Amino acid sequence: MTGIIVTGHGTFPEGILSAVSLVAGKPDNTQAVNFEMGQSSEDLKDSMAKAMESLEGDEVLILADLVGGTPFNTAAALRKARADKRIKVIAGVNMAALVEAVFSRPMYGLDELAAALLSAGREGLRDLDALDSEEEAPEFEDGL
Repeated sequence: MTGIIVTGHGTFPEGILSAVSLVAGKPDNTQAVNFEMGQSSEDLKDSMAKAMESLEGDEVLILADLVGGTPFNTAAALRKARADKRIKVIAGVNMAALVEAVFSRPMYGLDELAAALLSAGREGLRDLDALDSEEEAPEFEDGL
C-alpha cells in the first residue's frame, strides 16, 4: 500500500490527519511532518526522511500544503535524492483530497491515486449557493 506523508506549515499536517481520523479512523502507513517556527529546511528534510523510513513499501505520496513553500520544495528535493523510492509530490492538499487518498490507496497505484485525489480535492471545494439546487444537494444531511 502506498505510504502517505502530509507536510506543511505549522501544525497543519497533524491537524488535517486528526480531522481525517474523525471521519475515516486513524490511517495506517501515514505520517504527518510539521514545519514549525525555528526549524530549518534541513531539519524538515531530516524529519521527512525519517517519516519515509517508517512507511511500508516503495511508493510514497507526499502531500504538501502550498506549492512553492518550504515543505513542498523540501519534498521535491527529497524526491530527487531518493531514487530507491517512487515518490509523487502534490501541493494544495485539503480534507477531501486526503480522505480520498486514505480510502482509495488500496485500489490504485501511485499515479492513479494521485489523479483520484486531485479530482477529489477540486470537487471538495464548493460554494454553498451552488448547492441550493436539488441535484447538487449535499449527500450527508447529518454530516460525516
